[in-house]
Amino acid sequence: MHLSRWFLLLLLLFAFPARSGDYGFLIERAELIPIGESYVLNADVDYQFSEPAIDALEHGVPLTLKVRFKVMRHRDYWLDETILSETRRFLIRYHPLAKSFQIVHETSGIPQSFASFSAMLDALGEIRGWRTVPVGSLEKDKEYWASLSVSLDIEALPLPLRPVAYVSPSWYLSSPLFRWRIVD
Repeated sequence: MHLSRWFLLLLLLFAFPARSGDYGFLIERAELIPIGESYVLNADVDYQFSEPAIDALEHGVPLTLKVRFKVMRHRDYWLDETILSETRRFLIRYHPLAKSFQIVHETSGIPQSFASFSAMLDALGEIRGWRTVPVGSLEKDKEYWASLSVSLDIEALPLPLRPVAYVSPSWYLSSPLFRWRIVD
């Protein structure tokens, strides 16, 4: 019994590293602009990964990011109507032999390679040309709001790493919801 208490104490010490507060995701800017037949989302995201996440990535653990985007029509006397709700996933991974980082878009499956972690984060942080709703679907006299958020998908981690990720604050990487009014 005494040995199991020490094991539990060690597990808790490793599972809860000191929170330094210098990690997390932040959406710095987002806009929805009409281009041709569709509204297009452009956004800038600042990704600050925690040390455990970076360490796992550098040791071959791929990380999946979820980008959630919504367009809602405001209604005064009822719940807001969802016009569009979309989630896109991005897989990031490190290849030690090539010493390169990759971003793989879930929809296309085409990888983009980068020579450094910071170059990959710069590319990942620039969301450009994400086609959303058709221009004619938003009525001129109605009020519309858009929201954007980004998070690390803990469920996509390898099974042996998930229990540690669930109890460690350094694995809960997400942005606050960024919300703005769509002005046409």
